[in-house]
Amino acid sequence: MKKILLLLIIASQGFAQKQSPFITDALSKWQGMKSYTLAVAEAMPEEKYNFKPVADENTFGFQLIHMANNMYGISSKLIRNTESPLDLKSFENRIKNNTISKKEIIEHLSNAFDYAEETFAQMTDKTLEEELDYWGGHSTKRKIVFLLNDHQTHHRGQLIVYLRLNGITPPKYIGW
Repeated sequence: MKKILLLLIIASQGFAQKQSPFITDALSKWQGMKSYTLAVAEAMPEEKYNFKPVADENTFGFQLIHMANNMYGISSKLIRNTESPLDLKSFENRIKNNTISKKEIIEHLSNAFDYAEETFAQMTDKTLEEELDYWGGHSTKRKIVFLLNDHQTHHRGQLIVYLRLNGITPPKYIGW
């Protein structure tokens, strides 16, 4: 009986899809990025979510909505080949009309990180190498993972400046 059980376990391992080492690393980094970004979002008082350093910039709150919408949009359209599960324009409208709270923005941001993480977790070595054309560019889905990372880092860097301009010490870096 033990031999049969052992054979079944060994056989089932062959059917289980092994996660790509790239995705394992990407997921680990993504979780740190999520923690750090949410800490930055929490650091700004709600009454400062409409702050922008100059007229041409977006507000602190809009930056967060933009980051979240980017994660949903890119994960859906370019990786999952589907439409976003949310009406992303409604979030932009709510932040522009000042009808969304800090709590709701952070929840939207956190959910977007989770959605992108679920998207990454479904990827295999094969899907990472799938090629696609987007917005006049050509890429692999692996490169899209890098794009999502870079985009979040870019905007989080701006948010850290917003905090400092308001005399707020940013949270210590999370993500190693």
